[in-house]
Amino acid sequence: MQICLIRPSIVIPANNITSMFTPPVGLAYVAGTLRDAGFDVRLIDGVGEALDVRQAWPNDCFLYGLGLEEIVARIPAGARIIGISAGFSFEWPTCRQLVGMIRQRFPDALLVGGGEHVTAMPAESLMETDLDIGVLGEGEETILEIAEALRDDALDPADVMGIVYRGDGGGIVETPRRPRRRDLDDIPWPAWDLIPMEGYLSKGYGFGVNRGRSMPLIASRGCPYQCTFCSNPGMWTTRWVARGVDDLLSEIEYYQRIYRATNFDFYDLTAIVKKKWIVEFCEKIAERGLKFTWQLPSGTRTEAIDAEVARLLHRSGCRNMSYSPESGSPSVLERIKKKISTDSVIASIRSAVGEGMNIKTNIMFGFPGETPREVLQSYRFIVRMALAGAHDLSIWAFSPYPGSELFDRLRADGRIVIDDAYYDSLRSYADTSRTRSHSAHFSDRQLKALRYLGLMLFYGTSWLRRPRRPFTMLLNVYRGTHQSRAEMGLANLLRRRRMAADPRET
Repeated sequence: MQICLIRPSIVIPANNITSMFTPPVGLAYVAGTLRDAGFDVRLIDGVGEALDVRQAWPNDCFLYGLGLEEIVARIPAGARIIGISAGFSFEWPTCRQLVGMIRQRFPDALLVGGGEHVTAMPAESLMETDLDIGVLGEGEETILEIAEALRDDALDPADVMGIVYRGDGGGIVETPRRPRRRDLDDIPWPAWDLIPMEGYLSKGYGFGVNRGRSMPLIASRGCPYQCTFCSNPGMWTTRWVARGVDDLLSEIEYYQRIYRATNFDFYDLTAIVKKKWIVEFCEKIAERGLKFTWQLPSGTRTEAIDAEVARLLHRSGCRNMSYSPESGSPSVLERIKKKISTDSVIASIRSAVGEGMNIKTNIMFGFPGETPREVLQSYRFIVRMALAGAHDLSIWAFSPYPGSELFDRLRADGRIVIDDAYYDSLRSYADTSRTRSHSAHFSDRQLKALRYLGLMLFYGTSWLRRPRRPFTMLLNVYRGTHQSRAEMGLANLLRRRRMAADPRET
């Protein structure tokens, strides 16, 4: 039985600050699981199969990758299951359009959706599209059970855990959630051979900064924290599970041999939770005599990163980490359930920078109820991080993502209307022109100004303290290899300008 998995092309605003083209690690894991069970799997990577192509899209955006018609045309005629990944919710309108086009050409295929958006808004995902089934949360076991049942002509959705489907009367039915996987080493490695990886590798695309041929890795799943702005508790639950270090290093060695990878980007939500695990990982890299660089581009927790761990991280090849304190205001941190100490963040930054690592930090403004006084507290914290040696800062505007506690609260209060304008507003994380405030104390325009002022404070302080940094940044961009996110952002801006003049643009 043939199965086709699809990663849709992505829509990015013309004024986007950053645009990271990353291989679809979630679908690659699903493909690996299905193929390991003997299924004939095709994976269409709408982005990776046309990395240098974009076309104008409504609402001052561009569609990067294959056109939607091209994706549909590449689906094998005999596909019985067609799986569509719906990642971030701002991509949902495009994904929804693609599902409709697929249904028109494949009226008898089983259409299955999965990913963050479907998990966060399961009923809406089915009501707004022709999807037959939505997979909730971790997907490998669920899609495998669906495929095996359909192959044996015994598919009864009511018997499958962790899905949403249409019942006999047309109503939406959600089955009990499937328990999380406890042994990640039993999951087959991602089927990267089904994806045009060379394009990503040769162009330096990935989640982290461009440090050479970079492969994605997932060392753990889940996050033990319950931040109110994050959808993790619904998608992955709060149980953090790590892979065995030996299995992970064997995967790294394989990618070094097969793909000539020199750098590895960890796509984990929170890779460093237990000090014992990260120490073992670093020490075994040395024991095996492996040489590579690696990065933690997601928001890393700082609790386990002291001077000892920072030293081990750098010796093992870790060169970039992102910290996500989100706020410097104790009252905001308490409201959003961000269980950190700002002093410990500063100490961790000093330790990591002192060992030679490049540190990016993330702050968020515009939380519901956030006051000018609390923003001033964050400004002071921003200056402290710059003085401590952090290299980069991103200031995001709070966006109420589906599946998060704050989203549910705002929706219940009638402060969110779910429509395409709402989905578009979620792009404000990387496009300041779409900044929308959810705090009664700031207008959209004021929140936008606060973001810019915070960046000026950070980089002004950082570059006055370390005046060589801006010149190093320009030199690295010229050379084509990056050490920081600011360098990657500048390189992306220059690349988009080149694409604007490319005759292949449609």
